[in-house]
Amino acid sequence: MRHLPSPVWGKVPVKELALLRIPLVRFYGEKITFALLGVCLPGVLSAFFGLLGLRLPLMIPTAGTVVLTVVLWFMPNLNAATEAKQARLEFNRALAPTSTWWRWNATPAPVPGRRWRIAAGIGDSWVFGRLGEELARSRWSGQAPWDALHHLADDLGLPDLDDLADIMRLSGEEGAQVYATLRARSTAMRTAMLTAEQGKANEISERMVLPGSLLGVVFIALLIVPALLRLLTH
Repeated sequence: MRHLPSPVWGKVPVKELALLRIPLVRFYGEKITFALLGVCLPGVLSAFFGLLGLRLPLMIPTAGTVVLTVVLWFMPNLNAATEAKQARLEFNRALAPTSTWWRWNATPAPVPGRRWRIAAGIGDSWVFGRLGEELARSRWSGQAPWDALHHLADDLGLPDLDDLADIMRLSGEEGAQVYATLRARSTAMRTAMLTAEQGKANEISERMVLPGSLLGVVFIALLIVPALLRLLTH
C-alpha cells in the first residue's frame, strides 16, 4: 500500500467496504491472494497434465495465467459490490419499521434524538447496532443526531437514511409536525421494496419460460418421433 501507486489497485469501493466493515488492508490482501492463485493455478494444472502424459503448448498455460490473474484480481471488487448491495437492501428493510416506530412516537419533545436512539434499540441486528452506535457517538460528541445520520448515509451510500435524517432535522430544529411526512416516507419505502421484489419475481418467471418451452418441445418430440419412424419404415 505504501509503495504501489493507486492505479495499480484499480478503483477501491470505499463505501462498500465501509458498509461491510472490511478494512482496506484486508481488501488489498484478498486481491493479492486471488492474484497469486491465478498465477499458480495454471502452472499446477499444466504440471498435473504433464504427469498424465499430456503436453500442453506453452501458450495455453501462459494465456490462462494472464486471464485468470486479471479476473481473480478484480474478484474482491465484485464480491464487495454484491455483498454491499444485499446489505443496503437489508438496511432499507430495517429502516421502514424504525421510521414507523418513530412516527408513532413523533409527538413534540425537547430531545427528538432520544426517540431515534430508542427506535434504533428495538432490534438486535447489525443495522440497528450501526444506527445505535452512530447516535450514541453523536450524543457524547455533542453533534446533532441528524448530522450524524447524514454523515453515516454519505459514508455508506444510503439515500433512504439521508432522507430520514432530513425529516429528523425538521422535527428537531424547527419543531415541525412530521407525522404525515414520516408516514408518506415509510409508505414510499415499503412500496419501493415491494416493487423491487415483484421485479425480481418477474425476472425469475421470465427465465423459467425458456426451460419450460424446451421441456414442452422435448415432450412433443417424444410423442411424434416414434409415429414418424413407423411411417418411414413402412
